[in-house]
Amino acid sequence: MYFYIVFGTIALLFLLVKGMFLCFIPQSKLPTFFERSFRYIPPAVLSALVAPAILYTRSAGGFDISPVKIAAGTIAFGVALKTRSILATIASGMMLLWLLTYLVG
Repeated sequence: MYFYIVFGTIALLFLLVKGMFLCFIPQSKLPTFFERSFRYIPPAVLSALVAPAILYTRSAGGFDISPVKIAAGTIAFGVALKTRSILATIASGMMLLWLLTYLVG
């Protein structure tokens, strides 16, 4: 329990320090460079969270590459580019993952 309290306190302090400059700068005075670059933060964070889960799978010997997950992720990425729908992307990716896992074994 002590670990979680310390970890949470440190996380809040880092958030406070790193986000402080955004709180006190008015929206109209934020440079256009920052406004344009903030649009790329959500896709970058999402890809950083999803890519390791697709590329590597945990096994008894460590981490292995999973061709089934790579194939399902690649096809889901194509669906995302074509449809621009989150629901269609998630549904197609999960259905393909289950189907390929069933077929490959």
